[in-house]
Amino acid sequence: MYPIVRREKLADKIYLMDVKAPRVAQYCEPGQFVIVKIDEEGERIPLTICDYDREEGTITIVFQTVGASTERMVSLQEGDAFEDFVGPLGCPSELIEMPIEELKKEKILFVCGGVGTAPVYPQVKWMKEHGVDVDVIIGARTKDILILEDEMRKVAANLYIATDDGSYEFKGNGCDKIKDLYAQGKSYTRVVAIGPMIMMKFVCLLTKEMNIPTIVSMNPI
Repeated sequence: MYPIVRREKLADKIYLMDVKAPRVAQYCEPGQFVIVKIDEEGERIPLTICDYDREEGTITIVFQTVGASTERMVSLQEGDAFEDFVGPLGCPSELIEMPIEELKKEKILFVCGGVGTAPVYPQVKWMKEHGVDVDVIIGARTKDILILEDEMRKVAANLYIATDDGSYEFKGNGCDKIKDLYAQGKSYTRVVAIGPMIMMKFVCLLTKEMNIPTIVSMNPI
C-alpha cells in the first residue's frame, strides 16, 4: 500500500497529493509518470509526476476530477492509501539528457496551461538546481484556476501569467504572450509546451512560423 501523507485542493476540481512511494521517488526523473490504482476494483490512472523528494520517499501528483475514478480519488484523505502506485514510467525530459554546458547556452521557454503546469514544474525545478535559467508562461482561462504559481516563481528565471479574461497579469493566451515577449525584444532557441491538446497545437503553429524548435507532451494521447 502507498499512503497519502498530504492532500491539498489547489483550485476548483484540481487536487495535489503527496504519496509515500520510496522506490519510485528514488529512481524517477522529470517528465516521467506513474499509474495509480485506488483498490482491487479501481481503474488504472496515469498521472505525471509533479515533484519528488528522494529523502522523504514521496511523489507529488496533481489531478483534475474528470470522471468516476478521479471523483473517487478526491474522497481519499491523508492516511488513506493507494493499492498500486507503479513507476517511474515513460521517458524523462530529453532536455535533462543534454550536457549542462550546452543547456546553459539555450534560451528555453516553457508554456503550460491547466494541469499541464504540474509536469512542467519538476523540469523547471531541475533546471534551477543545475544552474540553467528558463522562462515560463502559465496560461489559464481565469485567475481562479491557476495552480503552482508560488512554486514556479521560486524556480523560473521569469514567470509570466496569461489569463484569457485578463483577471490576472497579461490578458490573452500563451501564444499571445509569446508574441508579446518577442515584441519586447525577447527571443528563445527552444520551446516546451505542455497542456491541453488545442493549446499545444497553436503554440506549435506559432513557433513553426518563428522557426523555434518545440517539444510537446504526448501524454494525452
